[in-house]
Amino acid sequence: MTSRARAALRQAAAAAGFNSEGARTLQFHRNWVVRLPHAAPGCPVVAKIHEPRSTLTAVRREVEVAAWLHRSGVRTARPVVERPTETEAGLLVSFTDDLGDGGPASSEDLGRLLANLHKLPLPSRIVLPDLDVTGNLLSRISRLPESVLAPADRHRLSTHVSAAGEQWQNTPCGNDVVLHGDLNTLNSVTSSTGPALIDFENVAKGPAAYDLAFQAWRRDGFGENPAEYASFCRAYGTDVTIDRQGAPYKVLARLRAAAGTLIALEAAVHDPVWRPEAERRLNCVRTQNTNPARHPWNWNTHPAKPKGT
Repeated sequence: MTSRARAALRQAAAAAGFNSEGARTLQFHRNWVVRLPHAAPGCPVVAKIHEPRSTLTAVRREVEVAAWLHRSGVRTARPVVERPTETEAGLLVSFTDDLGDGGPASSEDLGRLLANLHKLPLPSRIVLPDLDVTGNLLSRISRLPESVLAPADRHRLSTHVSAAGEQWQNTPCGNDVVLHGDLNTLNSVTSSTGPALIDFENVAKGPAAYDLAFQAWRRDGFGENPAEYASFCRAYGTDVTIDRQGAPYKVLARLRAAAGTLIALEAAVHDPVWRPEAERRLNCVRTQNTNPARHPWNWNTHPAKPKGT
């Protein structure tokens, strides 16, 4: 953990009356997720140190949504401090119950959890943003250095995202629901009380197909077991790849391909081992625009180091 993040954690924990000794990092991508095993007697707590670009409005919404879902019967990590803490280090920190180390939810459990989320009425006291399928992706593309994304590929990837966004605007997808917005395997956990959804920083209102596409893309982009996807579909109650003749998913698959490519490119900025995988994913996007996609693409989530290193 960086010195800035540690300072933010210490200050926020002290303000909440928590002991931050023995803090252990659970996850780091854009945010630091840290366990405080001795936060209070017999009460471990998880702290989330939000990335510097996070706004107070967005983090407050994340906390409010988690509290609302907990009250509504959707399992999630209950916020133990009502509002995020603003720290002198310039970082926002929030605190939730510690759900333990049970690992991600099964495909079947995830389907049930998502169905429960999507069945909820839109909250009346929380302002959810409208789904923006391109804004975050285009911003991430613009921030990548030329060392991993040449100007021609930057233009190609931006054009790919923008074209898919325009197509999405003209694709009928159904009524708006509460969207998780980032339904990857790291955002669920099997706790002692059952499976739970976590991390609502991308929560929005929009068509259910957007969340469902995350799971379909695990099969199509990463080549995960089709039986797992079938289990998810049975538990949720529909298959996004065939719903409405598959029209929404055809667009969302283009956006998921761009998002997966960005993840590899961002990793390659700090770890050269990711560069071959990033190039491989870029090439998939290129062919997706010119030829019918042939799935699965069998992307790698843990690229191997080159021989001799």
